[in-house]
Amino acid sequence: MTIYEQRYRALKKQGYQAWVGEGYPRASRQLAVTLQSLQDNGILPTPGAACLELGCGNGAMASQWLAHKGYRVYGVDISPTAICWAQEAFAAQSLAGTFQHGDVCTLSMFGNQMFDLVFDGSCLHCLLGEQRQRYLNQVRRILKPGGIFIVSSMCGEPKLAAKQQNYDRAHYQLWQDGRPWRTLMPLPLLLQEIASHQFAVFNTQVNHNPWWDHATLCCTAAV
Repeated sequence: MTIYEQRYRALKKQGYQAWVGEGYPRASRQLAVTLQSLQDNGILPTPGAACLELGCGNGAMASQWLAHKGYRVYGVDISPTAICWAQEAFAAQSLAGTFQHGDVCTLSMFGNQMFDLVFDGSCLHCLLGEQRQRYLNQVRRILKPGGIFIVSSMCGEPKLAAKQQNYDRAHYQLWQDGRPWRTLMPLPLLLQEIASHQFAVFNTQVNHNPWWDHATLCCTAAV
């Protein structure tokens, strides 16, 4: 059982609304402001477009916002509990969405050039080393020509002393429970990594938090 499956089982049992637990209202509001700004500025595709959230969890973040706005929503997550939870939550709200349990580094359930929008639901920073290369290659494969890839990722170095002690600066990895837990690299290196996989970043927003910064990067497939 993955650590993600363990956590989603515990969160659901304890009555929380999403992965971030008690922080859900703040995180949900912040994401809604970001997505609304992107829509207002013409960055998001027209409602009705096919949108995939990678690392969708229980669907309570970007998937839910997009569904309410009229997009055709798909989601993938490594946790079976999260996927069942998303399906239940969407049904309870009479929202349409297709959620599948799977590995974001393979995405074998999807054909080439299927999506107008691929949204990284704070997923990329959960991947380590070679996983990140496979993930970005898959996004490139499933994104339609002219489609938008939005990365929502931790960046910079941890700001809290307790986290700094567990930060491997040589590999840009934050450790937890004796093992690498998150990739947390400086923004310029994150931009360079994305560009190396043939994406062009055309819009960058950074939220400066007390714990670490969080970037929202809007990309298109480079020609």
